Amino acid sequence: MTRDTSRRAFLRAAAGLASAGASIPRLGAPMAMQLAGLAALASQSSQAADTGGSYKALVCLFLNGGSDTHNWVIPVDASGYAEYAAARAELAWAAGQIQPITTSGQANGRSFGMPADLAPLRKWYEAGQAAVVANVGPLVRPISKAEYIAGTALPSKLYSHNDQASTWQSLSPEGARSGWGGRMGDILMAANAYPVFTAVSATGNAVFLSGSSVNQYQVGVEGPVTVAAMNGGAVFGSNTAGAALQRAYASNGNDALANEYKRVMQRGLSANTVLQAALGSGAVPAVPSTTVRATTGFTTLDKVGIARQLRVVLQMVAANQALGMRRQVFMVSMGGFDTHTNQMRDQPAHMAQVASSIDYFLGTLNSLGLQNNVTLFTASDFGRTLLSNGDGSDHGWGSHHFVAGGAVKGRNIYGRFPITSMGTSDDVGSGRLLPSTSVSQLAASLGGWMGLSSAEQRLVLPGLENFGAGPALF
Repeated sequence: MTRDTSRRAFLRAAAGLASAGASIPRLGAPMAMQLAGLAALASQSSQAADTGGSYKALVCLFLNGGSDTHNWVIPVDASGYAEYAAARAELAWAAGQIQPITTSGQANGRSFGMPADLAPLRKWYEAGQAAVVANVGPLVRPISKAEYIAGTALPSKLYSHNDQASTWQSLSPEGARSGWGGRMGDILMAANAYPVFTAVSATGNAVFLSGSSVNQYQVGVEGPVTVAAMNGGAVFGSNTAGAALQRAYASNGNDALANEYKRVMQRGLSANTVLQAALGSGAVPAVPSTTVRATTGFTTLDKVGIARQLRVVLQMVAANQALGMRRQVFMVSMGGFDTHTNQMRDQPAHMAQVASSIDYFLGTLNSLGLQNNVTLFTASDFGRTLLSNGDGSDHGWGSHHFVAGGAVKGRNIYGRFPITSMGTSDDVGSGRLLPSTSVSQLAASLGGWMGLSSAEQRLVLPGLENFGAGPALF
């Protein structure tokens, strides 16, 4: 990687980030101010692009609907559990269902556990390859409960599914043009032999992976998504339709829109051919049947299965050398977490599916010898209320999330774990948590591990300067 190549990639990313900053409410002005320093930054090659031949990948596991993480990590010391049980009422796990976990860095006398349904994930936590980041959520800047009540410096459209899912992924509500995973990709793509595979979604279109220069590449659970008409056989009764379609894609006319469509299709077809050939270069085991069995009988759960999405990610990770990849960002997702009703019926199956899928993913990475090269983290629209609505919980704000991989300093809870009780300084109403760690801080920690410099982190995460250091996960 030459100095000039890195410089050009950095400038392309910066130009895109300038337009992205203008679309981020409350953050456009700080973004413009940061871009004023581009001349100095452009004289240096991107730290992230200068990888020295190493490979790293980031995987976002998004839990659609707003996961009730009050029940994923639970205080188990006597006073802490009593507060939790009183606040949650019928939503509380019985003490006998909770398995203790090792922690450090929390207040003296506090201890925590995870429900038995998370045992496959707890195993990796105790092995030091997974950690918890407590009470994470979107913030413009740190605020107090009094400022929340006064409506000061609040993220736009709190408690809205679409807007908060977008804010987690992009730092802007619905309608954002780029996400922080894609903005990382704008800088990282210069390190890759095939930049088209820099940002990859196994779950359809996602703003998280949208950038300025980088275009997210979408795969299915079986690999590249192909054009049915070009796979051979008759189309609408014709055996020549496929060949005609290929000729049409290869031609250009006077219609600019048609030419752009053809260009995109040609790029996709070419990328599919390259990827299909490379996927055979790494042996990835099939998903165990026990991993997807949790969906049986529950109409709210993801029928595709996140383990199958994670498998295609593993196949691409295993093919990193064959593809000449050094930095990649992936996204997978699972639905069914909007638990206004039937929470205690459905939540155990949700937990079991997530935990067993991560167990499969981490186990396979270890067998491939790539456990230190890949980091997975969970995210969701928002947390939920501590207070029960009688059958479930309602939309909240801050929530607890997992970060997993061999490079993670695991077996720990990062950030300040709140008192799990009503009426505290962390409770802004009905047990909705005022986040103590911002999404930007978590993203900065992940970006730093991927190789982004401090200056590049600020470009990817406008408003990051409003916060202190993020969790020291690596």
